[in-house]
Amino acid sequence: MPWQPGQRITANGLNSPTPTTITSGVTAASGWQVTLQTLDIVSGLRVANVTLNRTGADITNPGGTSGNITPDLEVCTVAADWRPRDSLYVSCSTGIGDGSMRIQPDGSCQWLTWIPGASVSSGSSMRWTWTFAR
Repeated sequence: MPWQPGQRITANGLNSPTPTTITSGVTAASGWQVTLQTLDIVSGLRVANVTLNRTGADITNPGGTSGNITPDLEVCTVAADWRPRDSLYVSCSTGIGDGSMRIQPDGSCQWLTWIPGASVSSGSSMRWTWTFAR
């Protein structure tokens, strides 16, 4: 829980902050469904976890031979509480394949890279986590 105006700052409060968990704020793009969304906030530090299920058609070899997805593919958007001040680049995975994701200050989460030759099947779960301070 964030410090409140007038609240006394104590060693106990600093050592044992009470976390806040937000479980809404992620909106999936077409062909994806949100299956997990948690944003834990402790003393200004934010840890976000997102899992999307692929509900659309299989995505065959999205990174081609280089691994670069062109153009970048927006898979979801996140609400204001979830947004970093600057773009963050993190790993993402289905458990079979892996790549990278960019979380932007405007809330866009864009899939950037994927291992060459690998596909993402309908029913696969794409997972990623990011941590930031505000």
